[in-house]
Amino acid sequence: MCGISAIISKKGTPFEELVKMNDIIRHRGPDDEGFVCFVESKKFVLAGKDTPENVLNFQGHYQPERNTLQPELFNVGLGHRRLSIIDLSSSGHQPMCDINERYWITYNGEIYNFPEIRSELKSKGATFKTETDTEVIIEAYKFWGVECQHKFNGMWAFVIYDTASKEIFASRDRFGIKPLYLYTNGRDALYFASEIKQFTTVSSWQARLNHDAANDYLQYALTDHEVSTMFSGVYRILPGHYIKEHQDTNEWYHEPHKLQNKWYQMGSENFVGNFDQATVYFRKYFEEAIEIHLRADVEVGSALSGGLDSSCIVSYINILLKKYGKSELQKTFSSCADDKKYDEKEWMDEIVKYTGVDAHFVYPEGKNIFQMTEKILWHMDEPYQSQSAFLGYHVFEKAKEKNVKVLLNGQGADEYLSGYTDYKTLRLINTFLRGRLISFLKETRGNGILNNLKFLVSNLITRWNLKNSIFFRTRIVGNFNLNRIVNYTVLKTTNIHLYATLFYRKRSVQEISEHQINIEPLQKYLRWEDRNSMAHSIEARVPFLDYRLVEFSRSLPLEFLDGPNESKKMLVSSLRNILPEKIAGRKDKKGFITPEEKWFKKEFRDEFLDMFRENVRFADGIINEKEAEKYLTNVQQGKLPFDYTYWRIILFCIWMKVFDVKI
Repeated sequence: MCGISAIISKKGTPFEELVKMNDIIRHRGPDDEGFVCFVESKKFVLAGKDTPENVLNFQGHYQPERNTLQPELFNVGLGHRRLSIIDLSSSGHQPMCDINERYWITYNGEIYNFPEIRSELKSKGATFKTETDTEVIIEAYKFWGVECQHKFNGMWAFVIYDTASKEIFASRDRFGIKPLYLYTNGRDALYFASEIKQFTTVSSWQARLNHDAANDYLQYALTDHEVSTMFSGVYRILPGHYIKEHQDTNEWYHEPHKLQNKWYQMGSENFVGNFDQATVYFRKYFEEAIEIHLRADVEVGSALSGGLDSSCIVSYINILLKKYGKSELQKTFSSCADDKKYDEKEWMDEIVKYTGVDAHFVYPEGKNIFQMTEKILWHMDEPYQSQSAFLGYHVFEKAKEKNVKVLLNGQGADEYLSGYTDYKTLRLINTFLRGRLISFLKETRGNGILNNLKFLVSNLITRWNLKNSIFFRTRIVGNFNLNRIVNYTVLKTTNIHLYATLFYRKRSVQEISEHQINIEPLQKYLRWEDRNSMAHSIEARVPFLDYRLVEFSRSLPLEFLDGPNESKKMLVSSLRNILPEKIAGRKDKKGFITPEEKWFKKEFRDEFLDMFRENVRFADGIINEKEAEKYLTNVQQGKLPFDYTYWRIILFCIWMKVFDVKI
């Protein structure tokens, strides 16, 4: 787990530009840093301020030199920040190259199955000088080319430079667990980065607002859902995509995001077998995912929320520790609340008692929001939607305090195991369309005839994806209050909903899961997880996004995943015997929530209003101050229902301030 920087420059870029990009993300890799720069046929392998002495002294063909001659200008440069997790020795230094010094890489992530790939490559004649997964990536690329991506099981973002062909190969993992961004000055330089803030160090940088993305965030709480970001001219390499182009390709400097190629397509096969057979396979894939996600040369802990996903992880790790005779206790980290309405500690205690883990708890206080928001937002790069990111920040902070460098968590399971209501909705719609009216009415009793009619009409429209429907083509679908709060004369956007142009029909497990994994909501949660963990120099791992587990689960029929009052049916049935019954039979998971309604409406109502008043001017007229304050006050007084709109309004203004964004 690390941070990467890379620059391609037609006319040449000063070395200091690469150094600054590396410096600003020291939190991602405080253990080591390095650079390699190329000027025509010359190369410069350079150390940085944080390159340790043992790296300077090790004997390797990518050994950096301190105080060596620096290039005045370079055409291709790679920078790296290392957080040492696998092979802690100096041989894990990056940028790394192959033995012939042809291929150079800067890489962030973990390839969990690298020992197996390494063995396969050795049988084909490859030789290795280190115990790192980085070297395995290089050798795999040499042998299989871009097809090597299909060999990897893990999370990654890397850039490889082929000094012979002058080609750049940049890749991102299947589900976008690790970030990779692009920015161009529009003339002669292209920049790759792990975090958007790295671009703020570039001499040509001026933060400009992406108006459409800002509207998506304000109106629909959508971020991280497409190739563009909230910064105009900054793009993502999408999940499961890569770029491979010659360094002199002109498109690098104009529309680099259009050079992307999709290398990973989620499977659409259907499982053949009964439910009991499926549970056996699911259990097998789950166990294998946990086991390879524990591969590390540092201590590994777990985030424990009290829900099914994290409880399954913690419980199975406990079984493995006993199986292999390990005496050390697994450390877990959890966020709790003093108000029982928002607290999950009762369920965490069940797992702690059942497993005997070394549990650690944090109790984030609402008063700290007003001192910490700008810092958290700086780490996040783009706005977030609720205070759950605030909680996550504290969990990783506690892990760092206890010297745990890797945390496993349950992120990603909801999106394909029926953790969200789209799966239940699909099942109910199918029940209705198949004429099973008694079953439909039995499960929806208490909703009322009118509500059931609204439910059927709205979801059938979505099912058939009526793109030009008034529901998606006008502001009716947006937040009515925000239509008055947001000044569209200034924002200059049509406010057409994403679903007006995106096909999301919700007709199958495959369609729902692919949307929820690749577009909304997982992508934003992965960013929050990445930034919160890396803010504290901790690696966050998500075993539920082992692609074998995801693909198998997506092959299952809906009735294997969801039933009447049975969300996550496959998960519970497969792993019930490793959980306390109280957890396995639980029906009321709250989610990763905070007492923010209470904070906003009661405890810190004046502080939130002051926070808005102090920052609204930074929105440059996009937010109508009078209408926004009226809305915030009405929510606090109970005249309007509470939702997270209040925070998007406030945080958008603060984000504009923190990154000095111009419209």
